[in-house]
Amino acid sequence: MAIKPLPQRIPTKLPPAKLYLDDINEILQILTDSSAGCQASFVAGKSKCDTLDDLKELRGRTTHFVMNISSPGKHQVLELTTSTTQIHVYEMGDQLAAWSKYVRVAAIFERRRLRLKSAIRSAGSWILAGLWFLTIAAWTFGLHVAKPILIHELLHLVTGVFLAAAVVYYFVSSHSIVYLRYPQRVGAGRWLEDHKPEIIVGVICALMGVIATRIVERAWK
Repeated sequence: MAIKPLPQRIPTKLPPAKLYLDDINEILQILTDSSAGCQASFVAGKSKCDTLDDLKELRGRTTHFVMNISSPGKHQVLELTTSTTQIHVYEMGDQLAAWSKYVRVAAIFERRRLRLKSAIRSAGSWILAGLWFLTIAAWTFGLHVAKPILIHELLHLVTGVFLAAAVVYYFVSSHSIVYLRYPQRVGAGRWLEDHKPEIIVGVICALMGVIATRIVERAWK
């Protein structure tokens, strides 16, 4: 009697990423093995497409995307929703090929990973709790300082907290994003595309810093 270990289950989770049509095409080639016998369909938002050219015609971007690929003995699904990004690779027989597909697709997501979003989503609940305690602390501080904080200064503080909450919501309200176009290859436009989240957070943090500094300075005058 021979004892054989059970094959390890292929993972399904993928990190948040920003994909373009060239990435979708690369994933399609991986999952179909570049074989003409595979049937592929795409769902972008509320539209269903059969080819990448159809996707390009839609334009814009979507946070809900499904790639469904099937062939005899094989079935692959890539699904992007507002809460998660998953891939399911089903193949009969030897699972080495299925593992290879997962690893290659995961490498694309790692290359296009939204690192800031990934970090904020993993710590989202802690950040919101921190904002709540910050609001309570600021309110308590305002009640005990020698000079009471004026109503408009308190409004500035509340505005800063809401701006921070808006930033957190921006990052946790969606997972991966698919841009239904090809990326700009060079120049400032590509750099701005790749660093847009960091720029948004930087501007918001700068505004919050100015607001907090003014409130503290006036409170201690």
